[in-house]
Amino acid sequence: MAIPPRTNTALVASPVVRALRFEDVPEALRVVGRAVEHGCRWHYGRAQRDAVYASYASHLFVEALGPFESWVAERGGRTVGVAQLDPADGRLRALFVDAGDQQRGIGRALLAEVEALARRRGLGRLHGAMSLNAVPFYERAGFRAAAGVERLVSARIAIPILRMEKSLTSQ
Repeated sequence: MAIPPRTNTALVASPVVRALRFEDVPEALRVVGRAVEHGCRWHYGRAQRDAVYASYASHLFVEALGPFESWVAERGGRTVGVAQLDPADGRLRALFVDAGDQQRGIGRALLAEVEALARRRGLGRLHGAMSLNAVPFYERAGFRAAAGVERLVSARIAIPILRMEKSLTSQ
């Protein structure tokens, strides 16, 4: 397997994080698609990347109006990230940063918003099925491996993941 290139980690102006609106969904899906294509290319094959994207594309319009909390991050008026939390159980359902904007603090800003909401809701932990390429990001943010299945199945395609969780009560 090839080693992914290092990218510039210089921080630029903080993104604006706000609630996702229904009209944001098409651009949010483009961000998801570019993020999956760029970020996952070293860990997942074409069919797996396509299945991950399809799972979001088939549900995000409905979920934007549903029971989940969803955000976008904007920089310069452009959508550069998307996050989604199921506040019923503290499951981080999604966190994607656009391909050209990764490693610039956008993921951290989105995760901070998710954590703040989870704490306000009295949740004791965040957890999720993290893509293999994102594990180092979540580890730096205080997540640890958790018990659970180590692959998801989307469109009959197995996608290796790592279940991770973070306590929100010990901080």
